[in-house]
Amino acid sequence: MPDDTPLPPVWLLGSSDYSSELAAQVGMGFAFAHHFASHDAIDAMVHYRNRFQPSAWRASPQAILAVAVITADTDDEAEKLAASFDLNRLRRDRGQYLPLPSVEEALAYPYTDAERTSTLRNRSRLFVGSPATVQQKLQPLIHASKPDELMVITAVYDHDARKKSYSLLAEAFGLAKPA
Repeated sequence: MPDDTPLPPVWLLGSSDYSSELAAQVGMGFAFAHHFASHDAIDAMVHYRNRFQPSAWRASPQAILAVAVITADTDDEAEKLAASFDLNRLRRDRGQYLPLPSVEEALAYPYTDAERTSTLRNRSRLFVGSPATVQQKLQPLIHASKPDELMVITAVYDHDARKKSYSLLAEAFGLAKPA
């Protein structure tokens, strides 16, 4: 181990009120995993900031909000791409860690009523739509949870669609590369 190099900042990735409390008590950075959490992101992020105790690692709170986003040119196109996410999430909830399914495989999957209910519940943690739709859905969460950074995951089967999703999202939030 090198002893002449400072360690990187310590962060705690969590998805509950316990993790926000722990990060605050020991003065770590906190990253909240909204994309798979059952706990409320706003509550966890506000709790972290309100209870933060300075430490040797950091003098003030620093928080990242991690979200799942699927953006396409239209709401309908984004919904179609999200089918891969839906089936993948359903499988993971069952302990089946398979490769991300294609849109065609996901759309052909014979969902039961219980599986459709589970998929709808999981959709509460996913932001899907055109750039304007996603920005409209995501902005209130960003405003209320006050993250210092937003971390985005886009789990779609098609790599080009994934890259386009990131580009469209960046443009929607004014982060596009200058020409």
